[in-house]
Amino acid sequence: TAVGAEVTHSFSTSENTITVGTQHQLDPLTTVKARVNNFGMATALIQHEWRPKSLFTISGEVDTKAVDKSAKFGLALALKP
Repeated sequence: TAVGAEVTHSFSTSENTITVGTQHQLDPLTTVKARVNNFGMATALIQHEWRPKSLFTISGEVDTKAVDKSAKFGLALALKP
């Protein structure tokens, strides 16, 4: 399990963004990650290595301050020889 944080500042908009995230390995082949920022954007993913160097990922993102809007959902398959 790992926990991290990031603070960024945009000079063009004078906005600060604070992001906090975590990562947990469910088993040697499966990882879960999540993060949320001070604007209410929450993201999560689960990633599974189903063959050596080949990853299957399911991810999602939601704006917790506007839950009536559509959330984003994604699937990814990375194959490496």
